[in-house]
This record gives sequence, structure tokens and C-alpha cells, in this order.
Amino acid sequence: MTHFVLLSGGLDSTTLLRWLRGHYSEEPIEAVTILYGQKHAVELEAAGRVARHYGVTHQTLGLPPISGSALTDAGRDVPRGRDLDELAGVAPTYVPARNLFFIAAVASLADARGPGVIWLGVHRDDYSGYPDCRPGFIAAADQAVRMGTQHQIRVRAPFVDWSKADILRWGLEHQVAYELTHSCYQGTQPACGECDTCQARLRAFAEAGAADPLSYAATVE
Repeated sequence: MTHFVLLSGGLDSTTLLRWLRGHYSEEPIEAVTILYGQKHAVELEAAGRVARHYGVTHQTLGLPPISGSALTDAGRDVPRGRDLDELAGVAPTYVPARNLFFIAAVASLADARGPGVIWLGVHRDDYSGYPDCRPGFIAAADQAVRMGTQHQIRVRAPFVDWSKADILRWGLEHQVAYELTHSCYQGTQPACGECDTCQARLRAFAEAGAADPLSYAATVE
């Protein structure tokens, strides 16, 4: 059984890779990073660092650019300085059906190899803004992939009912290498500290009572 983890190089997927190393240490684990036209492609570098650190095979898959998102469209800015407690509706950084694309691509890769599982690091803080991070989607994707592949590939998301802070607490307890990660949707180093994902990351560290090892250009008060 081969385990394929969708690795963005961010906090959640890096924690998931460490979780898999702990739970399936005797089975092959492979990290897959998807290029889909994202403006913050610096995450690819972070994903490579993380994969090397945990000693897993890492490959990159290229998809046709996905439009309709602030993460991919050149004419749309990534929002900064928004109040996370006031957000509602689908996020401007939602990439239409991104996880569906990702799962389909990796399912094809996995089914050519034999029995396997596709792992995603989605969590409950993303339910409102990202339809393809919700439990119902994960369950439906699992059923579709299982029924549509010769090796009955499965789709799993062990953190789907966790908050980002829950994920971080587990990761801190298990010494996840967060200094290697990248989360900022602006793709800058130091991180902007003002986009939604920077704010969510900083909030999770604060709730966990820990300091983020990354540096930030600014932070939202």
C-alpha cells in the first residue's frame, strides 16, 4: 500500500506528512505537490524542503492553470488585513474545484501503481470558505475514487474535524519542522502577515501558546 500525501509545504500538509510517518512508517509514503498556476509557487520550494527532511519521495504534477481565484488570476489581488471573525461565504482565495482536480490527478497516478491512499490536510476552519474542504466532499471523493479505480484507491483526511490550532498542537507535540514551511498567499519571504492564511497561521500559534518560527513583514492587530 502506497500513501500519497498532497503536500503544499504549508503547516497543515506538513503536519499530515509527519502524522503519516508516525502511523505508516513501514509502508511507502510519497509527497505530491501540484502546480496549477498559483501565484505563490514559492510553496514548491517549501514542499521540497519538507519532503527531504522527512525522507520521502517528492514529485511535482503540473495541471492546466485554474482561473477564477485571487490565487491564480493576475488581475485579482490576494486580500490583506481582513478580520477573520467577520468572514462569510466562499473565500476570494478559493480555487474552483481545486481539490477535485488534485484528487483526480493523484488517483490516476496511484491507480497505475497499485493499492494506495490519497491523503489531504483539510480541516474544519476551512469549511465555510472552501467547499472542497468539507467532510461531505471528502466522503464523496473517497467513494468516487474507490469506485472508479481498479485498485480501489481511497481518499482520507484525518484532520477534517480538527481546527488549525488542534493540528498545530499535535505538530508541536511531535516536533514538526515548521521552520521549513511556507503559508503566505502573497508568496513573500518574510511572510506578509496580513493575508488570510498568514493570519490563520499566527492565530493557531497564539492559541497553541507557541511562537511561529517564521518571520513576518507585518501583522494585523
